[in-house]
Order: sequence, then structure tokens, then C-alpha cells
Amino acid sequence: MAVRKPPITTREYWAPGHAACAGCGPAIVMRLATKAFSEAMEAKYGDPNAFAIAHATGCMEVVSGVFPYTAWKAPWIHVAFENAGAVASGVDAAWKKLGRKGKILAIGGDGGTADIGLQALSGMLERRHNVVYLMYDNEAYMNTGIQRSSSTPYGAWTTTSPPGKYSIGEDKP
Repeated sequence: MAVRKPPITTREYWAPGHAACAGCGPAIVMRLATKAFSEAMEAKYGDPNAFAIAHATGCMEVVSGVFPYTAWKAPWIHVAFENAGAVASGVDAAWKKLGRKGKILAIGGDGGTADIGLQALSGMLERRHNVVYLMYDNEAYMNTGIQRSSSTPYGAWTTTSPPGKYSIGEDKP
């Protein structure tokens, strides 16, 4: 028997007109992730808008929210590069105190998550906050000049990769 899945919601939380490159993978992820998150909130809380977004500085933040414009159609806060987990934890704690139902969507790139944001993410996870953390991994610090991050694959070129035949830890070619 064929199983038909209903189409994804027509609600939009990521508006056209953002400054991402044409065909940008993370921009497509932002659009589809917020649609899926909206559907999950509707199923769990009966309200498709029962969420807020804490978005760390990074490529997707830069293309979606440069003042005075925004591509977001949901409650959204721009947070520092390293603290999406901490801010999302604070919003979750405030919502619990206020009795508000919903979930926080924290978004960060690989640099703001796996490198300088790991401590805030670790604390958020350890305290079991009602947060979903979305890391988009473009394998380098793309919005600041393609510097290597801890998730850059071995052998990939970045502006801070070791030159030539040398690699980290080697003292000869």
C-alpha cells in the first residue's frame, strides 16, 4: 500500500530577499528547518508559532538580519558568535517562569558551535533545556574569510591552512 505524506506547510518563516548567494545550501536549510519546526510545534503545542530563534553571528545571520532588514518571520534574536546555547537557555528559563509553552531553536555555524561556542552548547545540553540546536557546517569560517574551523576536513583549502606539503604536526615535507 502506498503511503502519502502530506505536503510540508505553506507557512513561511524565512522570507525571500535575503542576501545569501543563489542556491546557498544553508539558506535552503533555514527555510525548510523552520517549516519543519513549525509543524512540530503545532503537533506538540497546538500552535505553529510556539517557538523563538536564537541565531549566532555567522554566515546565515549576516545574510538574514542586517539592520534594519530581516528575512525572518518568527521571533528572532541575533546573539554573539559564541553564545547561542547560553541565550537559548536563558529564553527557555524565562519561558518556563512565565508559563509559556514552546521551544527554542538555536542556530549556529560550525565555528560558533564546534569551536568558540562549545562551552555554551555543553552547558545548555547538560542542563537539559528545551532547545533544538541546529549547526550548519560549511566547514570553515566563511563569513570572515574562509579560515579553518575544527570541522574543516583534513586536506581542505582555507586561508589559514598549512601551505604546500606541510601539515600540522609535521616538521618536514
